Amino acid sequence: MLGFVIAVLTCSGSNCTIIQPEPAVSYPSYDACFAAIESKSDALNAFAAQHPIAGRSGNIVCLQSVQTITEVEDRYDVVETAIVRAGPSDMAESGGVVEAGQRLVVTGEVAGTPWLRVVLRDGRTGFVDGERLRRVGGARLPVVAMAPNPPPPPPPPPPQRDAVVTPPPPPQQDAAVTPPPPPSTPAKPPAADAPPAPLAAGEFRACEHCPVMVTVEAGGFAMGSSDDPTEKPIHRVSLKAFGIGKFPVSVAEWNACAAAGGCAYHPPAGEGDPARMPVTNVSWTDASEYVAWLQKITGKPYRLASESEWEFAARAGTKTRFWWGEQAGTGHADCEGCGEPHESAHPQPSDAFPPNPWGLYAMAGGVAEWVDDCWHLSYQTFQGAPTDGSPWRLTGCTRHVLRGGSWRSPPAQITVSTRNFYDTNVRYVANGLRVAVSLP
Repeated sequence: MLGFVIAVLTCSGSNCTIIQPEPAVSYPSYDACFAAIESKSDALNAFAAQHPIAGRSGNIVCLQSVQTITEVEDRYDVVETAIVRAGPSDMAESGGVVEAGQRLVVTGEVAGTPWLRVVLRDGRTGFVDGERLRRVGGARLPVVAMAPNPPPPPPPPPPQRDAVVTPPPPPQQDAAVTPPPPPSTPAKPPAADAPPAPLAAGEFRACEHCPVMVTVEAGGFAMGSSDDPTEKPIHRVSLKAFGIGKFPVSVAEWNACAAAGGCAYHPPAGEGDPARMPVTNVSWTDASEYVAWLQKITGKPYRLASESEWEFAARAGTKTRFWWGEQAGTGHADCEGCGEPHESAHPQPSDAFPPNPWGLYAMAGGVAEWVDDCWHLSYQTFQGAPTDGSPWRLTGCTRHVLRGGSWRSPPAQITVSTRNFYDTNVRYVANGLRVAVSLP
């Protein structure tokens, strides 16, 4: 059985160094080690004072003898209010508390203990008992090969979507943005066998089963926020014109790809009209297969949106936390705490709530939407995020970015700037997609 040793842990930001004052001494249990620290506190404090590291604070802790801090980049939800410690020990100096419901960025796992190194909202680093946290999306699932399910019979042509709902007056717009024309005039939902309604100005569709796209004019905006370390720093991005899906990809649109052999994943039959319900439980790899199929059948440069394109379209010229204002309120989106209609088992139809000022539906809540970018802990990681609207890729990327939150997310996690991620090859029930296309 591994023993425990007394160590002086010194940290600066996310970098930590371990010094052992008794390198040849180990204790059979954590309790025995803790008792030794108490009995030798004066000598240990003197040792820590004699081994300073510039710019770092030292804490006396008990660590397993083979213990290391593994570098990670993960997001966790606080499920029980916990004390933030300066080191991975209950006796380390307190650095405040994190409240239940808060989301944290985890940058390190202390081997052999439940302690996790976290980055707080003010940029400070501390340690929290991992038993009080839960990884976003639950425990990480293994990356596995995805065998296709038996294919269902080919779907019928998708029924007509409900008509567009006139959005509320938009908040103040960024002067640098030129929004496309507003959505069409509301009308009663057409019958299932009615002919397709004409597209509104600025909309286009490349094929019968292709998503309706909305033209987003070139412009610039301030990307990010100061609400969370992963959303910093706020930086200016300039983008070329592009097209983006009016809705998340529907079950009917996905089934057309699966029936044609372009998509390996066959989603099970679910609730609601497949032409209005967003497809769920797709991985980033699945999403990439779908846009590749669209490219093949249309000859158009369909793709996933970049993270900056997605946020530009979600903001729709606004500068607030949500496109409708600073507060989530009710009746704007499908999330846990956003009001009715809402079902815990599945998302609402994508057109259940009004569109944003640019005519885009369900850009908040509903399903979390894959984008093309590889996950980075913040916009400042390595050389910094692109400022030209292009995706931020990384060789050998195993985790990609999700935007918009889902019907399972609380209001604070469906803002226009909230960032999340998931394993590239792993499916999760709350994840879907919205497509983009490059314009000439």
